[in-house]
Amino acid sequence: MTTDARKPYHEMTPAERLADRIAKNRGIQERVAAYNRSSKAAETSGGQRPVPTVLDEFQQIKRRQGIDTASEFVRGRQKQVSPPESE
Repeated sequence: MTTDARKPYHEMTPAERLADRIAKNRGIQERVAAYNRSSKAAETSGGQRPVPTVLDEFQQIKRRQGIDTASEFVRGRQKQVSPPESE
């Protein structure tokens, strides 16, 4: 991932901001791909099948139904996890 840490985000041009966001997204995709490869390797090594995580579920929803539905899934999870407000 190659982000220009020397320049604050608010001082970047729109093109630099876009390039920074693309680089960050690419890094995220690489980490997810590496995670998927490692979990598939563990799955095929004869051991027990790993328990699916929320990230796995998010990725499956994203592949099947799109990023918007996956984002709604995350928002719903955040509402479930947040503590109830006291009056």
